[in-house]
Amino acid sequence: MKNIFKIKSVYGVVTSALLLVTAACSNDILEQQNNNATSTANFGTSAEQVKAAINGAFHPITGTFFWGRIVHTGALLRSDVFNIIPNDTNTKMSTFQGNPGDGRWATEPWQELYKSIARCNNIIINTTEEGIPDTTTREHLVGQAYFLRAFNYWYLVNLFGNVPLITELPDLDNLLVDQADPADIWAQIISDLEKAETMLPESWSGDDLGRATSGAATALKGKSYLYMGQTGPAVIALNSLVGKYSLLPAAQYGENFSTTNENNSESVFELQFLGQESFAWGTDIPGTGSMGNFHIDYAPPAKSPDRGHIVNPWLRDLFVANGDIVRRNETIVYDYPGALGYGGIDFTTDFSTNNEDGDNDIQIATDLGLEPIFSKKYTGMELGTRKQVDFLGTNVGNNWRVIRYSDVLLMLAEALNEENRTQEAIPFIDMVRNRAGLTLIADTNPGINQTDMRQAIIEERAMELAGEGHRFFDLVRWGLADDYMGATSLHGTHPKSLSGGVFQTGKHELIWIPNSERDANPNLNQNIGYN
Repeated sequence: MKNIFKIKSVYGVVTSALLLVTAACSNDILEQQNNNATSTANFGTSAEQVKAAINGAFHPITGTFFWGRIVHTGALLRSDVFNIIPNDTNTKMSTFQGNPGDGRWATEPWQELYKSIARCNNIIINTTEEGIPDTTTREHLVGQAYFLRAFNYWYLVNLFGNVPLITELPDLDNLLVDQADPADIWAQIISDLEKAETMLPESWSGDDLGRATSGAATALKGKSYLYMGQTGPAVIALNSLVGKYSLLPAAQYGENFSTTNENNSESVFELQFLGQESFAWGTDIPGTGSMGNFHIDYAPPAKSPDRGHIVNPWLRDLFVANGDIVRRNETIVYDYPGALGYGGIDFTTDFSTNNEDGDNDIQIATDLGLEPIFSKKYTGMELGTRKQVDFLGTNVGNNWRVIRYSDVLLMLAEALNEENRTQEAIPFIDMVRNRAGLTLIADTNPGINQTDMRQAIIEERAMELAGEGHRFFDLVRWGLADDYMGATSLHGTHPKSLSGGVFQTGKHELIWIPNSERDANPNLNQNIGYN
C-alpha cells in the first residue's frame, strides 16, 4: 500500500504549535501547562517532530477542502474545457454565476491555504540550529516549509488576487491584517522558492518519495516568473531543468494520471493521495482525508453525485486535427475506436448502462443537446468498474501531478518565444509533440514566426495538459479568457452553454473574498464585481 510520507497524527506538532497564547492572571489554577501540546517554546527540538509538522502543513493542501475536491468544483472547472451541468450553488463559481453568498467554494480554499501557511511559518521560524544541529537535515525540513508556503501563496494570488501576506506567527494584538499588493505576494513567492532551491535535495527516496525537491522549487519559480511576465528569468529557471527529468514513452503517457508509476521521471511535483476504505470527509488529521474526492468533479454525469460535466467538442476537434491519438485516448473518452470506460469496459456499453437512478451518460448528454464526450483524467476509470469506484471517490488514490516535465518544456518554449528567441523554442515544443507522435515543427515549419509559435504553444498546452488544472489560469494570463468564455466565444458554441454563464473581464479573473473572512476582518476589501 502507498504511504503518504509516513504521515503521523501529531496534533501537538501540527496544530497546537501554531499559536502561543499567554494571559496575565493571578489565579494559579488558570496558569496550568498543557502537557499534551507542543508550544512554540519547545517546538523544533527534533527532526522527527519537525517532519511531523511538515506532514501537517501538507494536509490542508491535499485535504477535501482544497485540492482533494473543493478547489476543483469552483475554481479549476472554470475553463473552456468543461460544460458544467448546473447543480444549484455547487456549480455557480465554475459557471461565472457565483457571488460571495454561495457557500464554501471560496471559503474553504482560503482557510485551508492559510492554515498551511501558518504551519509553514511556525516551522520556518522555530526550527533552529540549536534544536537540529545537522545542517542538511534541518535544511531539508525547512526547505519544504519554504516551498509549501510559496505553493500556498501561488494559489492564493492566482485565485483571489488580493490577499494578506503573513510570514510571522500570529500577533494577538494585531489580527486584523490588511491585504498586500499582489506584487509583494509574488516577491515573497520568489524569495521562498529561492531559499527552497538551495535547501532541498534533488530527489527523495523510500517513504519520503514525493516530497518537494529543489527541481520542484525551480519549476514553480520559473512558472511564477512566466505568470509575472518576466520571461527572461523564467527562461533561466526553466532551462536549468532540461535533462534533469524525462518524458515517459507514448505507451505510458496515461501513467501520468493513474496510480501506476507515481512520482515517475516526468513528475516534477505531485500531491500525494491515498484511496481509503474509511470515509473521513475533510478531516484535518494526517493520514485521513487525503482521498481523491475530486472524482466527483471529473467523473461522467451518471457517475458523479453532482452530475459533473460534458467536455466541449473543440478539444476533441483539436486532437483530431492534429492526429493526436496518444493524448486524446488518455484525456477524453467518446466513441472513438477502442474507447474504454470504467474497468476496461468498452465505451458504448459502459456509458450507455443505466445507473440506479435510471440514467446513463450518453443519454444525459443527448438529452442536453450535446455530444457525449467525457473526461478521463482523474476519474478513476482504471481502478475498476463503476460499482468498484466509490461515488465520492474515497477509494480513488491517484496522486495529482501538479507540475510535469512536459509542462516545464512548454513553459520554457513560451518564455523563449516571448523573448523573441522563437527558433530556440522549437526543440522544446517538439520534444512534447514527438512523444505524442505528431509531426515536428522543426520539420514542417522551421522558420515559424513568433505569432504562429504563440498559437502553436496555446494549442499544445491544451492537448498536453487539459484537465490538469492549468487551462483557466493560462487563458487569463494570455488575455484570452473573454475571447473563449465571454458573451461570444471563438469556439462557436459557448463552452458554458448549459448554465448560460459568461466570463466578465475585470471580474472573473479572480474569485470573491469569502464573506466569513470579511466579517471577521473588516480590513479585507472585496474583489471588483462581487460587492
